[in-house]
Amino acid sequence: MKYGKLTIIGIIISIIFVIIGCIWLSLSVETFDEIAENFGVKENPIWNPPLPDYELPGFEGNVLINTIIGIVFTIVVFIVTYSIGNLLKIKESKKSK
Repeated sequence: MKYGKLTIIGIIISIIFVIIGCIWLSLSVETFDEIAENFGVKENPIWNPPLPDYELPGFEGNVLINTIIGIVFTIVVFIVTYSIGNLLKIKESKKSK
């Protein structure tokens, strides 16, 4: 891994942002849902997501669980993105030969 140290620093910074964001947003007085209700907008879901409102059913409002979910999904997105990048790099190197 050519940029291993930089990659690890990036992941750590991302996780710090997830932790700060989860704590900050859990303490938020007004959410977008409440603001939309003030304007008379009603929720009209087009599908049932596996994690509604980014929370595990039964653990609504649990900051620790929400933070763990955020960290896990951050790592999952990194792994998927990194894997796609490696596949494209392998494909490009085969193409140039």
